[in-house]
Amino acid sequence: MNLPQPAITLERDPDTRARLVGDILAALPEWFGIAEANARFAEEARHLPMFVARLGGAAVGIATLRQHFPATAELHLIAVKPVHHRAGIGARLIRAIEDHLRGTATRTLTVKTLAPSAGDLAYARTHRFYAAQGFLPLEVFPTLWDAENPCLLMAKTLSLPRRFGGHELIIASHNKGKLKEMVALMAPFGIAVKLAGDLGLPEPEETEDSYIGNAKLKAVAAAIASGIPALSDDSGLSVDALGGAPGIYSARWADKGADGERDFNIGMDRVLRELSTHANRAARFVSALALCWPDGHCELFQGEVAGEIIHEKRGNRGFGYDPIFKPVGYDITFGEMDPAEKHEVSHRAESFRQLMAACFAR
Repeated sequence: MNLPQPAITLERDPDTRARLVGDILAALPEWFGIAEANARFAEEARHLPMFVARLGGAAVGIATLRQHFPATAELHLIAVKPVHHRAGIGARLIRAIEDHLRGTATRTLTVKTLAPSAGDLAYARTHRFYAAQGFLPLEVFPTLWDAENPCLLMAKTLSLPRRFGGHELIIASHNKGKLKEMVALMAPFGIAVKLAGDLGLPEPEETEDSYIGNAKLKAVAAAIASGIPALSDDSGLSVDALGGAPGIYSARWADKGADGERDFNIGMDRVLRELSTHANRAARFVSALALCWPDGHCELFQGEVAGEIIHEKRGNRGFGYDPIFKPVGYDITFGEMDPAEKHEVSHRAESFRQLMAACFAR
């Protein structure tokens, strides 16, 4: 007999997310029998992506996701009402999460659960479920929660990267500052680098809503148009107190000057002006890289560097917003930093390290 399959949707309302956690965890006292912990899960779920399995409009299972780093996400919570256990709903929720992560830089999914040494029979079933979904045990942390609840960390590799085996690569960017950095980072690998602008390839409009999405869009367009693998970067400055702005609009904040070129002094002045009433100066530079082949396959990476926005511009090295960004651990801005030193610590250097480790033979 074919059982009805649940519809899996992404729940966007914070109050609904919190309510669903409370409703479903209350039905699972063997796994979630601590009221304080359930309340914490519900509050945390307000701020996390939630996937909901519904049958006939009624929620029967939920899963929430926490992104720790661009390359690593955590299955924060998964729960299915008891009457629907062993119907494949948990597996479908995990597949929905994996499908969601497939278009990001995430390569590893982790989950924390009660360790087998606790001797809990209900969680023995949980361990078997995670193992069936491809999760492997990594380490037990005896006191991460408390001595009576040792924590087992499990992990699953979402994808194995495609290796780059060619001798030519297009850099699909028309930003002169980025091009200079990217060519310098590629130089040690003996690959003939071609620039999209030199080949007359048009630069597509950046219509995606994420760094990864825009990088992929540009690399796919260049690879298909040229028949050669293409590498593209999308990067920007995200300021906490400005809700992550300018973010993917970093270049657009730098309006064109009298010469028709982007003037990042305009962008920096706007950041400093809008941040002038905020005590929180925390910010980060983000660099997303997409390496795409003519067949449409892409490998995606994202690097970040944390820091703060200073109160005035300092330095004339680098480009973009470098003169107002001071990375953590430094007393100078990227605009004051020697280019070789910046290559070691920048967001772009971090995403390149990920790219090289995954796709290029050593």
